[in-house]
Amino acid sequence: MISETTLDDGFCRTPVITMYARQLLSTVCILGGAECPLLDRDRAEEILDKVKQDPTVTIRLESNADEVPHYSNVDPEDAFNRKRDLDVLQRLGLVPGSVRRARYLYTLLFERIETPSTICAYDTAGWEGCPLAQSGAYESVRARGWQAVVYQRSDEEMREYRERNVKQIAEGEQLYVRPHHLMCLCCWYAGGQGQSPRPNDTLYEILQRIQREPDVPITLVEGCCQACECCDGFHPETGRCVHAGGLIRDFKKDLDVFQRLGLMPGATMGAKELFNLLFERVPSVRDVCAYGDGVVRSEEWQICGSVDQEGYELTRRAGVF
Repeated sequence: MISETTLDDGFCRTPVITMYARQLLSTVCILGGAECPLLDRDRAEEILDKVKQDPTVTIRLESNADEVPHYSNVDPEDAFNRKRDLDVLQRLGLVPGSVRRARYLYTLLFERIETPSTICAYDTAGWEGCPLAQSGAYESVRARGWQAVVYQRSDEEMREYRERNVKQIAEGEQLYVRPHHLMCLCCWYAGGQGQSPRPNDTLYEILQRIQREPDVPITLVEGCCQACECCDGFHPETGRCVHAGGLIRDFKKDLDVFQRLGLMPGATMGAKELFNLLFERVPSVRDVCAYGDGVVRSEEWQICGSVDQEGYELTRRAGVF
């Protein structure tokens, strides 16, 4: 059951795990069967157990990159490891001290680092590094994806939540929807083109209900809503989104829509009235989902792929009802 109180989902708290950036690769190699010299197996198993059991686990990646002696007292000790740390951080687009959820980090790691052989070992004399870098241990885990390392909801649980959620949407006295999901619904519906259930949410079922009952009350909420409960990124224990980065950009989208509508979380109005207000105050999806300027400032602030399509505009012209 979902808690009715506000719970800490780990996104903004002190990180649960702290490790050197290079050790992120070590956990994968060890999971793949290698005995990585950069991380003790017991510590690796402790880390792997935490990220597999809890989707809210956050990791801080550290480096001693700036712990170098004054030039008058050169000391080459640990230079290889400092390079490893910075190579990993540079590939991930992060800096020492960066904190991210485990799913975010391992997803990004597998997208951007195909092999440890050019990070943990070289052909250069004196920089040979780890003899296991080309063992295939890392690659064997990477081939299975982030799901091999971190928590993933079961298909059975998602089906159970979908069944319950569909019933609530069809029979409840009102609907609970986060504001930017109204825009997602419009983009997908595309003036009538979207006509079948969606695999990772229940926006189709919400659309069916409001088309049957244009005056059904919709309460606008901040954060996860009725459309989210069957999603692979939904965490029932906290009612939070635990997708790769917690989709922090979606929190901003919600608040941007609230501001444009002149409403606050908890505002309730009939579906038809609400969509009329949305179409009046938000003429373009780019205003919200591309931050108004279309500039991608980091991986966490990606722009939705729908901004280059006409779905929202088609629904805005044709209407939902």
